[in-house]
Amino acid sequence: MVKNVNSVLDTYTLGDKNKRGYMVSKNETELCQLAFKYRADKCERIKHPFTPFYYDLFSKRRRSIKKILEIGIGRGASLSMWRDFFPNAQIYGIDHDPGTMFRDERIQTFFCNQSSRKDLEALIAKIGNDIDLLIDDGSHVPSDQVFTCLTLMPLLKKDVIYIIEDVADMNIKEKLKKYNTHVIYLWRSDRKRYHDDTLLVVRNKEKRSEH
Repeated sequence: MVKNVNSVLDTYTLGDKNKRGYMVSKNETELCQLAFKYRADKCERIKHPFTPFYYDLFSKRRRSIKKILEIGIGRGASLSMWRDFFPNAQIYGIDHDPGTMFRDERIQTFFCNQSSRKDLEALIAKIGNDIDLLIDDGSHVPSDQVFTCLTLMPLLKKDVIYIIEDVADMNIKEKLKKYNTHVIYLWRSDRKRYHDDTLLVVRNKEKRSEH
């Protein structure tokens, strides 16, 4: 599956030649439809054109993904979307707003401040480090995005896929250079984009085998 992930990332990254970015298709995927159903802003009918990328990246792995963590709960729309798309996954959400906490089938939420090392370490100790997919849709503050990633990545399993959403400051890529990063610069199918229609995919660097 690593080859499939690399292929999708290369496709979307190569679409960024001359800083033009990658324009998503106007044909909706099942994930786009789920996002719209729950009013998650990850689909372009609500706001961001993220769901086509997520669909391409995970559609072939949707039954093997077992654990997802999303930073930022809001109304819980994204958590419900992930739950419906990944039939075998337990979905965790964290937020610093106690008013966002809820529990549903295969969804569990926790009060947690993404800028607190103590909170993040306690969270992983509680839910386990075997996270397949982590999405940072939290504060969107660049310093928080960097701090949270640098704190969590060493705690998680080596093949985790960590995705930072709504990236407005590309300097965070340089601060995460110890990891393998891909900038996914997206355009809506109507040739429009918000300034933060950008994702940063973070993975551990693959160790080269020695012969």
